[in-house]
Amino acid sequence: MSSSNGVRSLADMSCDSLLSQLGKRIEEQKNGATYTIGGSIPITKPGSDGGSPQSSSAAPPEAGKPSTQGLAQALTAPITIRWDSTTAEGLISKVTLPCEPGDAASLEKLVNDCQPATFGHNGKDIYDETYRKATKLDTTAFSSTFNPYEVGIIDAIAQVLLPSLPGGDIFRGVRAELYKLNVYSGPSGKFKAHVDTPRGSAQFGSLVVCLPCDHDGGELVVRHQGNGIIYNWGNIGTEGTDAAEIQWAAFYSDCEHEVLEVKSGHRITLTYNLYITSGSGDLAGRCPSLDPTALPLYEAILSMLELPAFMTKGGFLGIYCSHAYAHTHEESIKHLPGSLKGSDMALYEIFKALNLEVDLKPILNDGALYDSDEDLPDSEEEDKSKRKRIGDKLYATEYSDVSTEWATKRELLEAWGNHARETVVWLTRPKHSGVAMTYLAYGNQAELGIMYSYAALIVKIPAFTKRNL
Repeated sequence: MSSSNGVRSLADMSCDSLLSQLGKRIEEQKNGATYTIGGSIPITKPGSDGGSPQSSSAAPPEAGKPSTQGLAQALTAPITIRWDSTTAEGLISKVTLPCEPGDAASLEKLVNDCQPATFGHNGKDIYDETYRKATKLDTTAFSSTFNPYEVGIIDAIAQVLLPSLPGGDIFRGVRAELYKLNVYSGPSGKFKAHVDTPRGSAQFGSLVVCLPCDHDGGELVVRHQGNGIIYNWGNIGTEGTDAAEIQWAAFYSDCEHEVLEVKSGHRITLTYNLYITSGSGDLAGRCPSLDPTALPLYEAILSMLELPAFMTKGGFLGIYCSHAYAHTHEESIKHLPGSLKGSDMALYEIFKALNLEVDLKPILNDGALYDSDEDLPDSEEEDKSKRKRIGDKLYATEYSDVSTEWATKRELLEAWGNHARETVVWLTRPKHSGVAMTYLAYGNQAELGIMYSYAALIVKIPAFTKRNL
């Protein structure tokens, strides 16, 4: 970027700095910074059709605004909890959440029947209300009608959190095992910062599901390697927060987390231990139960879009995929970008949620030779390395009979498929390639020539005046 007189402006330098910061943040995420995800599930009202998709006829959202237009929203019925009563042997009590005004006594009975919650320290169960003030029910004493599999939560966890784990590309499934029902009551219910001890070698994380019950405070704070995410599930005094929905968060076992003090009401949660199993996923771009705004990079990218100095005139960002995909195989192409995983899926979801145009495209590595008629004019100072050959879409490997003995390189490239030489600001380096094309290459003797391509996310950034943030 440069001004007309060749002197770089302050805006240019500021934009370069922002792009550098964004590139570093993306690299950090690829190295495991996607340590937690979360979302919400609306609860259907009695008598409503809980299986019908939400309408997608609304006007398209503006750039920079979260959107799930066209997606069928995951829904759940009100949650019923049954538990062993402590007042009479053999008696089963029941409450349905969200609680109706006339059923407040059942809610209070649930709270009163819970037992004091301990925490583990040096292999012992410790009870200390200055560190943890909460109550609990063990799974032997209660049951719940909530199923995290039915609403897509477990599928989202499998596709976003598993790929960063050793063996995550092989073991793609998740088994969620219900562990406890916990109640943090106001005032002063809390759990200070701690790290959970995995219950077995296959456990990789925890899922916390907040049931619909009025409360204020009790935020869940999840931290990992100097980063932190706050999940605020309280609805009392919080504008725009609906009590009639399930809130959830999942995170790795090595994450430090804490429950801040509950000021009033009852914060009721179901906790699940998460274990690795075999499975598969095809959720990128169509996972309504996942909230992209809770992903670690969402706020950073949104903040940059709001800055006039960030790509003022617009342009394209390029992010090479962190994970390997068979992006030149015809059958695999059918599942992309839906089968994106890990940080690739997280970034794809963030850009889609911000209503930015994002596509998964092949980037051709065609070597150092360029036809003379394709060279850039001397007056243009653009770096050729930024002008990659970008396919209009993903292509299966082309086994061409074109020969360099008689064909120009342009003719050779036309056999690959429609493409363009675009100027892209690249934030990461290529890692995983696939065979894009084979051809007959002639030098001292005939041999098989091979060109490779990389899969990358190409994001169109509107000019600042057109972002409508």
